[in-house]
Amino acid sequence: MSAKEYLQNTASRLTASDVEGVSTTLHFDFGGGADYSMVVADGKAEFVEGFVGTPECVVKADADDFVKIATGDMNPMMAMMMGKLKLSNPGAMMKYAKMLGLM
Repeated sequence: MSAKEYLQNTASRLTASDVEGVSTTLHFDFGGGADYSMVVADGKAEFVEGFVGTPECVVKADADDFVKIATGDMNPMMAMMMGKLKLSNPGAMMKYAKMLGLM
């Protein structure tokens, strides 16, 4: 599974009850032009190629490392300490990590 596929699958599996009361935009920067956004609003999550809107948090990582984090093969805290995962707003990401399946 690629990072793009993970984000697409995550957006499509989230139900209205999963995102109830959530309104946010997250940017995922995997380098090399692999830029994606997840926009959550009005009871739905939408995956978008490229950056759209103003993000509450920007996630920067190598795509392979992101997949390892998402699948539980890499600890996200260790990835942050090693510089493999960078978050512009860690507090916001903590709010959404479970929704995104990262915890």
